[in-house]
Amino acid sequence: MDFLLEDIGYFDLTTHGLGIGDKKGVMSFAPKAEIVLCGTDEVKEILKKLDIAHTFFKKNGDRVMANETILECKSDAASLHKAWKISQNIFEYMSGIATYTNKLVKSAKAINPSISVSTTRKNFPGAKKLMLKAVMCGGGAPHRLGLYDSVLIFEQHLNFFSDKAELERGFKELKHNFIERKIAVEVDNFEQASYFASLGADILQCEKMDFELLKKCVKLKYEFPYLLLSATGGIHEKNIADFAECGVDFIVTSSPYHAKPLDIKVTIKETNR
Repeated sequence: MDFLLEDIGYFDLTTHGLGIGDKKGVMSFAPKAEIVLCGTDEVKEILKKLDIAHTFFKKNGDRVMANETILECKSDAASLHKAWKISQNIFEYMSGIATYTNKLVKSAKAINPSISVSTTRKNFPGAKKLMLKAVMCGGGAPHRLGLYDSVLIFEQHLNFFSDKAELERGFKELKHNFIERKIAVEVDNFEQASYFASLGADILQCEKMDFELLKKCVKLKYEFPYLLLSATGGIHEKNIADFAECGVDFIVTSSPYHAKPLDIKVTIKETNR
């Protein structure tokens, strides 16, 4: 992905017009509040393309305190201004997702240290790689990368079967064809959960269930010890602990993708004065 072309275009009108492009300067980045940092790899590539001398003091996944320096760069003003805003944007958006994800993970693990927090594939098209990387920097995991990496049966799939006999044949064939894959099924009531557990589903994705219903589904693990259960639908930082208390094995959420970008202060100064 060419981040620079998107912002620079053909040239920087302002820096060129002011006649300051050849002057030497230093640029630094620091958060205005505590963050979990993400975006260093992408910013490093930008700096390398522009041949900007740089020193990173922090790496992806680091907890950075307010006003701690993340990065310092030295080059001519033309190059610094080309790198400035796109680098700031990357840090702010990716660190926002990483920091929010980390809050979710800490809240859930405070209830159940072995629980996992995963994110859906409802990411913004074209930004999946950056979003998932930020989630992982925050301690989360991808739930599904796409249709190609996991098996998850939705109601929209079930609507194509005329009766249970046909469905059960299809389910059996699916398990046989992809014997190395776990078979997950989205369910929204106990009857569905019990039925698919009896068919041999490996994972029940419990969609928008209230806490009592979710706890009832979790008890299926007594009858089917191999079974894993996830909670999904409307889960965010204010209620994730309540879902974790229900006993699910992992939590699936889209909320990190809507995290607010964080403020990263950028300072640029001339060095020869």
